[in-house]
Amino acid sequence: MTTTADHLAEWWSLAACRHVNPDLFFPASVTGPGRAQAAGAKAVCARCPVRRDCLRYALAAGSVQGVWGGMSEEERRLLRQREAKARVRAARRLGRRAPASSAAAASSAAPADV
Repeated sequence: MTTTADHLAEWWSLAACRHVNPDLFFPASVTGPGRAQAAGAKAVCARCPVRRDCLRYALAAGSVQGVWGGMSEEERRLLRQREAKARVRAARRLGRRAPASSAAAASSAAPADV
């Protein structure tokens, strides 16, 4: 039986960031030097073969700090909001109530364009 920890260890061992200083992925701010630091982290993510798994992990975990899956905390928050709004619109079109908002619903699949 594969556990969540097993799956995490599986993709994490393939991550492009595994040999990079972890501090790169946790900028102190989103402006000034922090902005350049986040861009450097996102450049590592851009070439990562498991970027989607990483993003799914961060979305499912909820409030995770730093750059994960090529997205900052703020970008992930906005992504969750867009997905929640899309679920509400889809439910309205089908004449149903919107599903409850949760991190699990937001992280069921990473968007195709990330």
